[in-house]
Amino acid sequence: MCTAGCQTRAPDFTPQDAAAVRAIFDSVVTEVRAGNWDAWAAHFTEDAHFQPEHLPALVGRPAILAWGKALPHFEAFSFGPAEVAGNGDLAYGLSSFILKLANAPVDTGKQLVVFRRNPSGHWLVQAVSSNSDLPLPQPAPSRRK
Repeated sequence: MCTAGCQTRAPDFTPQDAAAVRAIFDSVVTEVRAGNWDAWAAHFTEDAHFQPEHLPALVGRPAILAWGKALPHFEAFSFGPAEVAGNGDLAYGLSSFILKLANAPVDTGKQLVVFRRNPSGHWLVQAVSSNSDLPLPQPAPSRRK
């Protein structure tokens, strides 16, 4: 008897939600610059997926935190303006990034970040896929005779 009218409706994605998601991008920049990897990792869900460029995917907050802590010092790090949209309890953000690690060239790239609203109403990162704009190194020429 109860049809579509009895289904619970997903909450709207409001301008306040968009601002909360954008604030995570800002927090991440501050935390990464400070090397505060525990605070950075706290933005992820327990079962989050992180796909850094040129590496295997990382699954779970502990693996993501360990990866972050193993990174060399960031000399520079920033995001370009984040484009944010969502529907109900899911949102995504697109942004560019610029980073400079010690003893490495400046890297630019882009990322797609998926957010999920938890039961208490806070937005957490469910998945990140990033890639670099730098070309892959060319293989050394073969010295066959």
